[in-house]
Amino acid sequence: MRTFLLAATAAAALAFAAPSPADILHLKNGNKVEGKVVKETDTDVKLETPVGTVTFKRDDIDRIERGISPLEQYQRTLDTLKDGDTVKHYYLGLWCKEKGLRRQAEDEFRRVIAVNPDHAEARKELGYEMHEGKWMTKDEAMVAKGFVLHEGRWISGEEAEKVKDTQQRREWREKLLKAAAVMCTSKPEPGRKVFESIDSPDNIEGGADAVIPGLNTISEHKCAAAREAAISALGRLRTPAAIDGIVEAALNERDPEVQQTIAGQMKAVGSYRCATLLAKALRQLRMGVLAAANEDKPKMVAAMVRCSEVLGMLGEGVAVPELAASLVMRIDYYREVDSASRVTGATDTSFDTKPIRVRNGAAIVETATSKSVSISTMGTKTEFVPDFYNDKAAAALKKITGKSFDFDTRKWLEWWAKNKPILPPEE
Repeated sequence: MRTFLLAATAAAALAFAAPSPADILHLKNGNKVEGKVVKETDTDVKLETPVGTVTFKRDDIDRIERGISPLEQYQRTLDTLKDGDTVKHYYLGLWCKEKGLRRQAEDEFRRVIAVNPDHAEARKELGYEMHEGKWMTKDEAMVAKGFVLHEGRWISGEEAEKVKDTQQRREWREKLLKAAAVMCTSKPEPGRKVFESIDSPDNIEGGADAVIPGLNTISEHKCAAAREAAISALGRLRTPAAIDGIVEAALNERDPEVQQTIAGQMKAVGSYRCATLLAKALRQLRMGVLAAANEDKPKMVAAMVRCSEVLGMLGEGVAVPELAASLVMRIDYYREVDSASRVTGATDTSFDTKPIRVRNGAAIVETATSKSVSISTMGTKTEFVPDFYNDKAAAALKKITGKSFDFDTRKWLEWWAKNKPILPPEE
């Protein structure tokens, strides 16, 4: 019943006494044709009718009765309505919407809610929605629900944080790449200052998580000075992810001076802790190389050599068992060489490739890709290398313990079992 009454009221509201909105052609033969005049010339008149556009000769037309536009019709009707008549104003708004008068329609709906703030239909026409007992615009409701407007679309707060993190990481990476490029020039100071500004997670826009990926990228830069600066910055951050970055650099760095920087930063953040992580990585690499494809073995073996060398610099006894187990390995590797020689980490350049990744303290050996790294020159031959001798591990063991059992893993482990020191508590 209520719907019927509203419809009847609306019909009455819009049954205004106004001229027809259509143009009427009064022809000389007494006929009338309604439509909209779309074009006029001195000789013809084109009239758009419900059945199509018809052209009439001027000589056949007695007169043209001009209709009024929807805008004029709206204004005439508005003048007849009372401000507080929400029903009529609401239906006038619907009529304007149908006629394409968007601004006037919004004006009518706003007149309605100015008198009746809880008029649900008018609110919805204006894009409002009810949220937690309050009428809100769509934007206000989305914000109240925790959404964020990003590049013209609404995304969840969680997604917005990810977008923000990604953007901050991208910005830091670009900034650090530019700084690293400057450090490769004859005037490196401005670039160095960028890295030195990274001194604490609390002072970094976006926090440590935003800058660490960029620092990890620079730790593989062609410029040794840039790599040192990035590793030093990671050491100042001291977060688990930053320490992972230093460990990863230890597995991939070839420059002796940069390796010393890595060892120095590891001592600063905790040599025992870092030695434990490196020993764990050494074990993972040793296990991974046994199952790796022939072309993937060099990456892992090279990482084992570098890991052993840095462990020697740290001098922590906790690494002795893993170093001993990594002295000699059966790797069953085919390579091309100029002459037969025993394979050692110190001399086999075919193992000099990178990178090995580290995540959550674990070396990710499965990231090695199938890319040939064997030496290929005129007069080479294919050689089967059954065993790998890790000279750097032997040197590290001698430095840590003061003993020398060469590559005799059994003697090293026997000595360790008898002389194992009391290790400091795990950090």
